[in-house]
Amino acid sequence: MANTLAEPGSRENPLKYRNQDYESLRSACLREKKLFEDPEFPASPQSVGVTQDKTIIWLRPKSASSASNGEPMQVDRLGLSDREKQQRWTRSISKSPQFILQSADTTDICQGELGNCWVLAAVSCLTLQSDLFSYVVPDGQNFQKYYAGIFHFRFWQFGKWIEVVVDDWLPTRHNQLIFTCSTSKDEFWSALLEKAYAKLNNSYACLKSGIISEAMEDFTGGIAESIEVSSISPKALWGLVNKLLSKTSLLSCFIKVSNRADIGKKNKVEMVMGHAYALIGTKIVKKGATNVLLFRLRNPWGFVEYNGPWSDKSPEWDTFSKKDRNRLKLELKEDGEFWISCDEFSKFFTVIEVCSLNPDSLDDDNSSWGITSHEGSWIAGYNAGGGKNMKTFFTNPQFQLRLQEEDDKYEDGEISCTVVVELLQKNRRKHGVVDFLYIAFQIYRVPFQAESSRLKRSFFVQNNPVADTGLHCNNRAVTKRISLPPGDYVIIPSTHKPNLVGDFFLRIFAKKKNKFRQQDNFPSIYNYIQPVTSAAPGFQSHIRDIFNQHAGGDNEMNSLEFQSFINSVLPERHHLSLETCRTLVFGIKCRHLGKLELLEAEELVAWIQNLKDIYERFSTSPTDPMSSFELPLALQEAGFQLSGQVHEQLWLCCRTDDQTLTCSDFVHCVARLRKLFELYTMDTQDIPETKRRDINEWLLLFLTI
Repeated sequence: MANTLAEPGSRENPLKYRNQDYESLRSACLREKKLFEDPEFPASPQSVGVTQDKTIIWLRPKSASSASNGEPMQVDRLGLSDREKQQRWTRSISKSPQFILQSADTTDICQGELGNCWVLAAVSCLTLQSDLFSYVVPDGQNFQKYYAGIFHFRFWQFGKWIEVVVDDWLPTRHNQLIFTCSTSKDEFWSALLEKAYAKLNNSYACLKSGIISEAMEDFTGGIAESIEVSSISPKALWGLVNKLLSKTSLLSCFIKVSNRADIGKKNKVEMVMGHAYALIGTKIVKKGATNVLLFRLRNPWGFVEYNGPWSDKSPEWDTFSKKDRNRLKLELKEDGEFWISCDEFSKFFTVIEVCSLNPDSLDDDNSSWGITSHEGSWIAGYNAGGGKNMKTFFTNPQFQLRLQEEDDKYEDGEISCTVVVELLQKNRRKHGVVDFLYIAFQIYRVPFQAESSRLKRSFFVQNNPVADTGLHCNNRAVTKRISLPPGDYVIIPSTHKPNLVGDFFLRIFAKKKNKFRQQDNFPSIYNYIQPVTSAAPGFQSHIRDIFNQHAGGDNEMNSLEFQSFINSVLPERHHLSLETCRTLVFGIKCRHLGKLELLEAEELVAWIQNLKDIYERFSTSPTDPMSSFELPLALQEAGFQLSGQVHEQLWLCCRTDDQTLTCSDFVHCVARLRKLFELYTMDTQDIPETKRRDINEWLLLFLTI
């Protein structure tokens, strides 16, 4: 049972996915004598993620008739005929289904028609860590006592633990599960776990193709890192893997391919290229007087095994007793598991993926690491600035990292702080197709930064990053372990190209004390001082003449008259819209609301002329509109220091399809902001409740109106 006093989203109190509470739903089903039907993930083609496939039949492991024990039980399948309901009542996948048969084991997972070996390799690894497994797959679930056709599982998603509820309808063909199954037809925990993970990602089809580390992180909340096999000797690699397995890390491996057409092909020793294997054990055996270091691997398919030295049927095992073979789980059958020497492993495999609950697993330290994180978004036209070769790179989100304490141990005698930085893109499997963006991050060393400081374009022109993730990569996450001297740094997450929209999650693991915050997270201020300029007498006389031409009989101007007046003063490319003019007229203190007298109009003209000059300075050319990426800098020149959230909301309210702003758009933004700051100042003096509201909260609330 969840501890509701704990932080929502913590391990002790996971969030309820789509507000479905397992205990409440199960109790209701038992009370009403019916089996759970999940409206959020129905037994239909949309959950599979394919067009109508009439060969797929959804069945429960246990039929409704056997679940009822002779008691009347409802079969709530909307749209089914009486004949179909009768079939649902009597048919099932198994005559004696079990959730877990004896104990969960690596051989309980066999891949079906879905190309999700990356998920199943991670599940195989999970079965080796009993504490982790029993959290993801909670105890007490079965098809006997209190069975109600409902099951629940837990997954980590971007800093939060989430509990996912599913019913037990499973897609079959000819009474056989078409996706993940167990080697025993009567065991269903792996099929139901896969279903819950498919629901979390929108459909089964959304689980096609992926990186093993993605699933390992979702099953543990840990940090995934890669080891290039060629970077370490076979003996040292065996020692590292042995240590990692003892530290509750999950490990998997694969053979990189340079040509996508080679994915799924087998090499000369029956290894599948571009395919995920679970790395599940290590052993030392004697061959004569020589110690042989072995790795144990598992193919999630449940078949197709390595056939080289130390494989199941190789002659190397001939001298071993039956007792020793049993101890090593050596079975002469096709179950997907096999032994391979570390020398042979290093010849064929290229990458090992490691997912650790604590980043110290990859070194000899047992420090307690601290973690800080931040969620953000790339928004087209605002902060989706693209890679570091783009002119708009500086507009990307900026995060300050202040490393204050060095490690207890130094590399090569150098004083440094060890950090692991991970950038994850969010919810890219939930759009019907897997469409990961190409992402990366750069880290820059910076001078001590004031609280409100944000690095400008010139900084990135003059400085190079001290660390980065290399080329942009279209995996869900990119990770980098680095050692840096104490000091101030800025992390810039980016997409390969500008104006690509996406949400991200950035987290930092550090051994020692550090501070991590968004660079522009500060109270917004408005500190504009109108330049004191004396208009030339001729121009002032000209303004008065034009005013008299456009003013009404009352010698005042409304919004429509002001638009005609101001556009006769401004160049045509800078003409103001009627909406902008209304905001201007109603935004200043007039003697008569919504009407401008001559002096008020003259002051407004001078203010607009200054904004026009700012607009032109930030336009790419005299004839081109201003890029929306320049808006924050132009607003700063107009006197506004806005937090990142306020900038973001402002752009979302006034954005254009081509990510540009006309002079009218810019003037309108400034006029709205000026009025909101004015109102905030007035209300904080008169209304006690407003004093308790932060200026950023105020702006975010009223910018949407």
